[in-house]
Amino acid sequence: MRDLTVTPIRWEHSGDGEFPYHAEVDGRSLTVRVNDFPAEPLYTLLVDGAELVDLDDWPPVWRRPPVPSHLLDLVARPVTTDLLWTWARRICGVTTEHAAEVAALLGLPAPTQDDFGRLFVQPSPPGTAWLQLCMNERAGLSTVEIRFAEPALTRAELDACFGPSQELPRVHWDSPYLIAHAVRTLEAPLSCTLFASFTGQPGPAERAFQVTLRRDHH
Repeated sequence: MRDLTVTPIRWEHSGDGEFPYHAEVDGRSLTVRVNDFPAEPLYTLLVDGAELVDLDDWPPVWRRPPVPSHLLDLVARPVTTDLLWTWARRICGVTTEHAAEVAALLGLPAPTQDDFGRLFVQPSPPGTAWLQLCMNERAGLSTVEIRFAEPALTRAELDACFGPSQELPRVHWDSPYLIAHAVRTLEAPLSCTLFASFTGQPGPAERAFQVTLRRDHH
């Protein structure tokens, strides 16, 4: 077949997190697979089920489909302390290194890669500027980072859900103020630490502008 990476293709969503896009070209069935980035290239193009080429970027001539309504429903929930608690406990049990599967475990659609190789859930949940999955080449999921559009959850709300927090030392005079919560479950092989970032001294009423969930190995 001609070079499909320079061929304008209108893709459709498949609903599958690992194989999210499909199309028909010249009677051949095309599928895009999302790989274990960054250990592997982000995408692989398959033709009639056979691997054709690995891709580190989405070809500019390809038309990515709009996010279907059933996937939009997955990111329709605002990020509350209860949702963060659920995500933190699920992160403790994450064993897959596949970004799309990690997103599915959190009840989110598969992330998409930007021009710098970062993985973002699109659209981001209500009230957030972005939600990023950070993947480690050796260990899989590293962190889930949520930046709020406006400072949202207070330290008191986080403490009420996760227990007393620990204030961390600032590394520079203009660094954000950080608090940390440890999350562990008896049945999970790993643990998770929630970090909340504040612009000012984190008193009970101070609101966090970012929350990071880090997967920890014992």
